[in-house]
Amino acid sequence: MDVEELLQRYAAGERDFSFINIEGSDELYRANLSGINLSNSSLGEIFMEGSNLSGANLKGTQLGQTCLRNTSLRGADLTGADLRHANLDGADLTDAKLTNACLRNVVMRGANLTDADLTGAEIEFIQEMVKDSIFCRTIMPDGSIYNGTI
Repeated sequence: MDVEELLQRYAAGERDFSFINIEGSDELYRANLSGINLSNSSLGEIFMEGSNLSGANLKGTQLGQTCLRNTSLRGADLTGADLRHANLDGADLTDAKLTNACLRNVVMRGANLTDADLTGAEIEFIQEMVKDSIFCRTIMPDGSIYNGTI
């Protein structure tokens, strides 16, 4: 499946894209999906490393065990998204909305969460899993603002 087919199937009402088989050499690898609307869909356990999801609407999306390493999620709306066990190493989450998102056991070493909103997010990770990540003006789950690097 390529990006165009993904969008056509989403427009037709399909929402479960877990384990999708990408023909050839993973067309979602480094794909430009900026501004895409895939809200309330399931994208679990797929490989999207290096993709551009800037400004994407991923509200309520299931992204468990998805590889989002080095992916741009700048300004993406991940409100209520399930990111359990996702790989966000090196991801850019600047200005991302992660309100009420599930971030249990997420790996995000070297991620940028500048101005990200984690209000009400469920976070459970070991410090080693977020090592070298930037939390500059990041709104933490309790509403406090954190400025620093973990």
